[in-house]
Amino acid sequence: MIGSFRPNKFWLAVATLVGSTVGVGLYGIPFTFQKAGLGIGLLFLAGICGLILLTNLLYGEVILRTHERHQFIGYVEKYLNPWARKFGLFVFWTSVYGALVGIIIISGDFLSNILSFYFRFSPFAFSTIFLIVISVLVLKGLRTVSRFDFFMMLLFGFVLLLIVVFGISRITIANYTLARRDFWFLPFGVILFAMFSVPGVPLVREVLTGSENKFKKALVIGTLTPAILYLTFAFVVVGISGEATSPDAISGLLDFLGPKIVFIGSLFGFLTSSTIFLNLATSLKESFQEDFNFRRLGAWLLVVLPPYLLYLSGIRNFIDIIGLVGGVAISLEMILLILVYASAKKNGERIPEYSVRLPQPVLYFMMLIFAAAAAYTLFIK
Repeated sequence: MIGSFRPNKFWLAVATLVGSTVGVGLYGIPFTFQKAGLGIGLLFLAGICGLILLTNLLYGEVILRTHERHQFIGYVEKYLNPWARKFGLFVFWTSVYGALVGIIIISGDFLSNILSFYFRFSPFAFSTIFLIVISVLVLKGLRTVSRFDFFMMLLFGFVLLLIVVFGISRITIANYTLARRDFWFLPFGVILFAMFSVPGVPLVREVLTGSENKFKKALVIGTLTPAILYLTFAFVVVGISGEATSPDAISGLLDFLGPKIVFIGSLFGFLTSSTIFLNLATSLKESFQEDFNFRRLGAWLLVVLPPYLLYLSGIRNFIDIIGLVGGVAISLEMILLILVYASAKKNGERIPEYSVRLPQPVLYFMMLIFAAAAAYTLFIK
């Protein structure tokens, strides 16, 4: 019976968005909650979830107003100007390269947790091995599909359930701090990075071809689900490990839950990071090939070499890199998305199955929030 189970189109669409969202960013959230305080972390998670939900709905409406299928940069080019496209490409490259560096860093930590009993390699060596293997898959053009995303969503729920079941008795209320002023802004970039799901929105539309009336509902559920999972994960991990909460969340649980749970958590983390790397790297390779006419090998080298060179240069802090990508690059991408929406609202080609009715001052306010956050992350933080 289990083997014959087939999720319907709607839940595949939800899983596609969740699978495009849940990635390595989730492992940084408990650390930021512990440093900034649970209260501040919760406020940032709620606020960013609301902003991401709105922007996903805006992006969904853009897609529904357009006859041809595009990715984000394609919509920027269609509804804005050539300079916006160039800026969008720069922001896209920055966010993807930053994400790839973050995945290289944390994958080495996960492999170290999984294989350290058998191989005495450093996390650096494991990161290098990971990049070599995954790069071959990128060259072959392999990428995951929605059914695999559905499986990964269920697997994450199972791993989270294991951590809750085995760890709930070890939660200590004293480990929770309401707020800490010194690190109050730390969660912003990390949570925005973890909640970012723009690349998954066009994929949801593709899964729901012929059922576009379910698009809005799929976006709502697919956006809220990761936020609930993140909150549960952060609450449990911080409650268990307290001050020992590690940047990858899992390593810090070793002294409290033992090697078996750490092994399972690290294994899932490795699978998640591999999936995200594969999808991001393949998208970037295709962008180089389609947008700039690079040959397959040249595009592949442009994808895999820069993040590894950045890693070799000494960029090894997982929280810093994803916080910078989220706080700056993704904030700028959100501003572009809102501008695209405003143009598509006037110049769209078809009547959408749903329409978001936001007053123009709200759109300006959203852009102001993202612009201020990017400036604070870059110049003040």
